[in-house]
Amino acid sequence: MGKYAIRKIGFFIGIIVFVIMLAMPTPEGLTPIAQKVLASTVLMVIFWVTEAIPIAMTSYLPLIVFPIISLTGAKGQNDIQLFSHYAYTTVYLLVGVGFLSGAMVKWNLHRRIALGIVRKVGAKPKNLILGFILAVAFVSMWMSNTTATVMMIPVALSITAALKDTDGGFKKALILSIPFAATIGGIGTVIGTTTNPTGIGLIRESIGLDITFTDWLKIGLPFVIVIIPILWIYMVKFFKVDKMKDIDVSAIDNEYHKLGPMSKGEKFTAYIFLFAIVAWMTRSQVWGKFIPFATDETIAMFAALLTIVVPVNWKEGEYLMDMKTAIKEIPWSACILLGGSMVMGNAFKDSGCAAWIAGKLGGLAGLSPLLIVIIVGVVTAIITELTTNAVVVAAFLPVLASVGTAIGVNPLAMMLACMLACNFAFMLPPATPPNAVAYGSGEIEMADLIKCGLGLKIICLIVFPVIIYGITMGVFGFGV
Repeated sequence: MGKYAIRKIGFFIGIIVFVIMLAMPTPEGLTPIAQKVLASTVLMVIFWVTEAIPIAMTSYLPLIVFPIISLTGAKGQNDIQLFSHYAYTTVYLLVGVGFLSGAMVKWNLHRRIALGIVRKVGAKPKNLILGFILAVAFVSMWMSNTTATVMMIPVALSITAALKDTDGGFKKALILSIPFAATIGGIGTVIGTTTNPTGIGLIRESIGLDITFTDWLKIGLPFVIVIIPILWIYMVKFFKVDKMKDIDVSAIDNEYHKLGPMSKGEKFTAYIFLFAIVAWMTRSQVWGKFIPFATDETIAMFAALLTIVVPVNWKEGEYLMDMKTAIKEIPWSACILLGGSMVMGNAFKDSGCAAWIAGKLGGLAGLSPLLIVIIVGVVTAIITELTTNAVVVAAFLPVLASVGTAIGVNPLAMMLACMLACNFAFMLPPATPPNAVAYGSGEIEMADLIKCGLGLKIICLIVFPVIIYGITMGVFGFGV
């Protein structure tokens, strides 16, 4: 069944299910308001998963549906808020980071960082794979995973074009390492992938836990540090790269030298980039006590302001970024998705719908908390192959928060399991844009992506509960 057929079917199924759920008698224990919220939530989830309409437009559905079904409107009747959530604080983190990452792309700073790492690893094929993995993972911690992938695929192709790789093993290993490393690297920081700000916002609203930039490093960075070496060993062994002869890496040197010396704009962007990183990492422990109302969003927007006011050529009126370019670089779809998920998540909680569902799942209370977390991870990892990561987080985190509280399992552990596992999208092109970019290069087959991705998915599913309980909540004691 084609993608467009799925969209059409999803559109009609979503509407039919929505109408049926509104018309049916209110289930016992559920209020009429909660029934409307549940129907709206199911409609949005179906539309999100099938992409019946663009994901961002689905996120705007509450603005249309809620007033029509007399659920809420501009005044926030029934304690269900609507418009305010589309301007949620984390949206401004995404906006500010959009300015900063746009400046890095404009002045080629991201490319210099990536190529600089790769060219240091030497001529051995397995080391070159490691260089690409490290470079892509690091860059994707600070900007879009898709951008990191798009940037490095042409470099990889220029290298493989000059090789006598008869069975294509090295080429496949190199091409697939890029999207996998981008996806894993994006987990490392708050700004590395859109799922992180979305999930953090929902955690803040659902269980009242404010996760700062430094806090997330205790969650995401250990996972990256553990998985990246495993990814390297896995790719080398899966494609038998360790048995190949040394190769000519002059193509990397050529690409790096084409960049020339660092331009003024590149240097200024690097300074602002480093300033933002240091500010994020030191806010809660160092300077935050002197400016108590500052947040990670404050830093992001200040960095954005700097890219607009710092001149590269004062006489010509040229600055690091202009507003037209900056506006294009902001991930607007992610901002809208975050707003829509916040509306849905809060309505789900405030209406009593989440508590009602949690009561229906009370039978899970007898299971081991570790087993429940693993089940959440496995289910999420399967679903994330069929739809985008951020959609999975937006749809399931509000439910997991209430279920965890109801059955006596740490809701944070369940929500983190979902946030991590939704990134284990390694098997199919539609699962994540980096996969689609790699597959679109024409250098790998679908079978390569599925077989290699499945093994990596299983490895990640084994590792993630160890990270959550052993390091995040064990060593750091975060969320205990």
